[in-house]
Amino acid sequence: MVNPIQDGIDLVGYFADVALGDPINVVIMLFGFLFVVVPSVAFGVLAAGGILDSILPDTLGRSPPQQGR
Repeated sequence: MVNPIQDGIDLVGYFADVALGDPINVVIMLFGFLFVVVPSVAFGVLAAGGILDSILPDTLGRSPPQQGR
């Protein structure tokens, strides 16, 4: 039977075992983390900005134009 919570807990233990095996493994895992997480966060920020830009009106926060000047 599949138990995602227990599998996630076991996964952390597996990664810790690999990282603690050799000092170079820690460096390799950190670079892998950076290569995956940084682009994912950047894509998420860009996607959220695009979604918010399409939802929010263009005049939000602007003062109304001056009439008669």
